[in-house]
Amino acid sequence: MTAVENSPITAPARNPLFWMTSPGNTPKGDRRDFYTMDETEWTDWLMPGTRYKLLYCNLVTGAFTILLQVDPNIQATSHWHIGNLQVYILEGGFYYYDGTVTIDGETIPDKGTPGSFTVETAGTVHQPFATETGCVMLAMFDGPIGGYTDDGQLAVVGDARLHYYMAKDNNAVHNTQLVDYSYGSTDLQ
Repeated sequence: MTAVENSPITAPARNPLFWMTSPGNTPKGDRRDFYTMDETEWTDWLMPGTRYKLLYCNLVTGAFTILLQVDPNIQATSHWHIGNLQVYILEGGFYYYDGTVTIDGETIPDKGTPGSFTVETAGTVHQPFATETGCVMLAMFDGPIGGYTDDGQLAVVGDARLHYYMAKDNNAVHNTQLVDYSYGSTDLQ
Protein backbone atom coordinates (compact mmCIF):
# COMPACT_ATOMS: atom_id res chain seq x y z
CA MET A 1 0.00 0.00 0.00
CA THR A 2 1.18 3.54 -0.73
CA ALA A 3 0.06 6.68 1.02
CA VAL A 4 -2.14 9.09 -0.91
CA GLU A 5 -0.45 12.51 -0.94
CA ASN A 6 -1.10 14.43 2.32
CA SER A 7 -3.76 11.97 3.39
CA PRO A 8 -3.97 9.19 5.93
CA ILE A 9 -5.91 7.18 3.31
CA THR A 10 -3.93 4.44 1.62
CA ALA A 11 -4.56 3.01 -1.81
CA PRO A 12 -3.41 -0.14 -3.59
CA ALA A 13 -0.03 0.20 -5.30
CA ARG A 14 -1.42 -1.38 -8.46
CA ASN A 15 -3.29 0.25 -11.34
CA PRO A 16 -6.52 1.81 -10.03
CA LEU A 17 -8.33 0.38 -13.07
CA PHE A 18 -7.23 -3.19 -12.27
CA TRP A 19 -10.82 -4.39 -12.27
CA MET A 20 -11.14 -3.45 -15.95
CA THR A 21 -8.22 -5.57 -17.16
CA SER A 22 -10.21 -8.77 -17.52
CA PRO A 23 -13.85 -8.26 -16.59
CA GLY A 24 -15.23 -11.17 -18.62
CA ASN A 25 -18.49 -10.96 -20.50
CA THR A 26 -22.05 -10.98 -19.23
CA PRO A 27 -23.76 -14.29 -20.08
CA LYS A 28 -26.12 -14.10 -23.06
CA GLY A 29 -29.16 -15.45 -21.23
CA ASP A 30 -32.29 -16.82 -22.87
CA ARG A 31 -33.87 -13.73 -24.42
CA ARG A 32 -33.36 -12.00 -27.73
CA ASP A 33 -31.42 -8.75 -27.73
CA PHE A 34 -33.05 -7.33 -30.87
CA TYR A 35 -36.58 -7.27 -32.24
CA THR A 36 -38.58 -5.14 -34.64
CA MET A 37 -41.41 -2.86 -33.63
CA ASP A 38 -43.80 -4.92 -35.79
CA GLU A 39 -43.52 -7.71 -33.20
CA THR A 40 -45.27 -5.69 -30.48
CA GLU A 41 -48.91 -4.61 -30.40
CA TRP A 42 -49.95 -0.99 -29.88
CA THR A 43 -51.49 -0.23 -26.47
CA ASP A 44 -53.91 2.68 -25.99
CA TRP A 45 -52.04 5.47 -24.19
CA LEU A 46 -53.14 8.01 -21.60
CA MET A 47 -54.76 10.49 -24.04
CA PRO A 48 -57.42 9.93 -26.73
CA GLY A 49 -55.93 9.40 -30.19
CA THR A 50 -52.63 8.01 -28.86
CA ARG A 51 -51.03 4.57 -28.67
CA TYR A 52 -47.68 3.27 -27.48
CA LYS A 53 -45.30 0.33 -27.57
CA LEU A 54 -43.30 -0.17 -24.38
CA LEU A 55 -39.70 -0.77 -25.43
CA TYR A 56 -37.82 -0.37 -22.15
CA CYS A 57 -39.09 -0.23 -18.59
CA ASN A 58 -36.89 0.21 -15.52
CA LEU A 59 -39.04 -0.49 -12.49
CA VAL A 60 -36.09 0.34 -10.23
CA THR A 61 -35.29 3.87 -11.46
CA GLY A 62 -38.67 4.70 -13.05
CA ALA A 63 -37.23 5.38 -16.51
CA PHE A 64 -39.09 4.01 -19.53
CA THR A 65 -38.96 4.29 -23.31
CA ILE A 66 -41.94 4.11 -25.63
CA LEU A 67 -42.71 4.37 -29.30
CA LEU A 68 -45.61 6.84 -29.25
CA GLN A 69 -48.12 7.23 -32.09
CA VAL A 70 -50.37 10.30 -32.15
CA ASP A 71 -53.29 10.74 -34.56
CA PRO A 72 -53.40 13.78 -36.89
CA ASN A 73 -54.35 17.15 -35.37
CA ILE A 74 -54.54 15.84 -31.79
CA GLN A 75 -53.89 18.36 -29.04
CA ALA A 76 -52.51 16.69 -25.93
CA THR A 77 -54.30 17.24 -22.68
CA SER A 78 -52.47 19.49 -20.25
CA HIS A 79 -49.72 17.47 -18.61
CA TRP A 80 -46.75 17.91 -16.30
CA HIS A 81 -43.34 16.35 -16.82
CA ILE A 82 -42.15 15.18 -13.42
CA GLY A 83 -38.94 13.90 -15.05
CA ASN A 84 -37.17 14.91 -18.26
CA LEU A 85 -38.46 13.52 -21.55
CA GLN A 86 -36.23 13.11 -24.61
CA VAL A 87 -38.07 12.89 -27.93
CA TYR A 88 -36.85 11.88 -31.39
CA ILE A 89 -39.46 12.26 -34.16
CA LEU A 90 -39.63 9.38 -36.64
CA GLU A 91 -42.73 10.29 -38.69
CA GLY A 92 -44.99 13.34 -38.95
CA GLY A 93 -44.42 15.97 -36.31
CA PHE A 94 -45.67 18.09 -33.43
CA TYR A 95 -45.27 21.58 -32.02
CA TYR A 96 -46.00 23.80 -29.04
CA TYR A 97 -48.31 26.83 -28.88
CA ASP A 98 -48.57 28.18 -32.46
CA GLY A 99 -45.47 26.42 -33.83
CA THR A 100 -43.27 29.50 -33.89
CA VAL A 101 -40.61 31.09 -31.71
CA THR A 102 -39.44 34.71 -31.60
CA ILE A 103 -35.68 35.18 -31.31
CA ASP A 104 -34.16 38.69 -31.35
CA GLY A 105 -37.46 40.10 -32.61
CA GLU A 106 -37.75 37.65 -35.51
CA THR A 107 -40.56 35.08 -35.51
CA ILE A 108 -39.55 31.81 -37.14
CA PRO A 109 -41.17 28.36 -37.52
CA ASP A 110 -40.48 25.95 -34.66
CA LYS A 111 -42.15 22.62 -35.41
CA GLY A 112 -40.69 19.17 -34.87
CA THR A 113 -40.39 17.11 -38.06
CA PRO A 114 -38.87 13.68 -38.83
CA GLY A 115 -35.30 13.64 -37.56
CA SER A 116 -35.95 16.38 -34.97
CA PHE A 117 -34.92 15.98 -31.33
CA THR A 118 -36.16 17.87 -28.28
CA VAL A 119 -36.10 17.65 -24.51
CA GLU A 120 -39.19 18.44 -22.47
CA THR A 121 -37.58 19.28 -19.13
CA ALA A 122 -38.82 18.25 -15.71
CA GLY A 123 -41.37 20.75 -14.44
CA THR A 124 -42.74 21.61 -17.89
CA VAL A 125 -46.55 21.86 -18.14
CA HIS A 126 -47.91 22.11 -21.68
CA GLN A 127 -50.28 20.85 -24.41
CA PRO A 128 -48.40 19.94 -27.62
CA PHE A 129 -50.21 19.65 -30.96
CA ALA A 130 -49.71 16.88 -33.52
CA THR A 131 -49.40 18.07 -37.12
CA GLU A 132 -51.96 17.26 -39.81
CA THR A 133 -50.05 14.03 -40.55
CA GLY A 134 -49.92 12.89 -36.92
CA CYS A 135 -46.69 11.80 -35.30
CA VAL A 136 -44.63 8.75 -34.39
CA MET A 137 -41.83 9.42 -31.91
CA LEU A 138 -39.33 7.64 -29.74
CA ALA A 139 -39.99 9.00 -26.23
CA MET A 140 -37.49 8.35 -23.43
CA PHE A 141 -38.90 9.27 -20.01
CA ASP A 142 -36.61 9.85 -17.00
CA GLY A 143 -39.66 9.83 -14.74
CA PRO A 144 -43.45 10.06 -14.62
CA ILE A 145 -45.85 12.33 -16.43
CA GLY A 146 -48.90 13.82 -14.70
CA GLY A 147 -52.11 14.33 -16.68
CA TYR A 148 -54.70 16.99 -15.81
CA THR A 149 -58.44 17.26 -16.41
CA ASP A 150 -59.87 20.30 -18.21
CA ASP A 151 -60.59 21.94 -14.85
CA GLY A 152 -56.97 21.56 -13.70
CA GLN A 153 -57.28 18.53 -11.42
CA LEU A 154 -54.53 15.92 -11.48
CA ALA A 155 -56.11 12.86 -13.11
CA VAL A 156 -53.25 10.37 -13.52
CA VAL A 157 -49.56 9.94 -12.87
CA GLY A 158 -48.15 7.83 -15.69
CA ASP A 159 -45.06 6.19 -14.26
CA ALA A 160 -43.01 3.22 -15.49
CA ARG A 161 -45.10 0.72 -13.53
CA LEU A 162 -48.42 2.05 -14.92
CA HIS A 163 -47.06 1.84 -18.48
CA TYR A 164 -45.87 -1.70 -17.79
CA TYR A 165 -49.26 -2.83 -16.46
CA MET A 166 -51.18 -1.16 -19.29
CA ALA A 167 -48.99 -2.94 -21.86
CA LYS A 168 -49.11 -6.21 -19.89
CA ASP A 169 -52.93 -6.09 -19.83
CA ASN A 170 -52.74 -5.76 -23.64
CA ASN A 171 -50.35 -8.76 -23.91
CA ALA A 172 -47.73 -6.37 -25.29
CA VAL A 173 -44.72 -6.81 -22.96
CA HIS A 174 -43.14 -9.96 -24.41
CA ASN A 175 -40.40 -7.88 -26.09
CA THR A 176 -40.09 -5.15 -23.46
CA GLN A 177 -36.57 -4.83 -22.06
CA LEU A 178 -37.54 -4.96 -18.38
CA VAL A 179 -35.24 -4.05 -15.49
CA ASP A 180 -36.48 -5.28 -12.13
CA TYR A 181 -33.96 -6.56 -9.63
CA SER A 182 -36.28 -8.72 -7.60
CA TYR A 183 -37.88 -11.65 -9.38
CA GLY A 184 -41.67 -11.42 -9.53
CA SER A 185 -41.92 -7.95 -8.03
CA THR A 186 -43.81 -6.56 -11.03
CA ASP A 187 -46.90 -8.33 -9.74
CA LEU A 188 -49.09 -6.37 -7.36
CA GLN A 189 -49.08 -7.81 -3.85
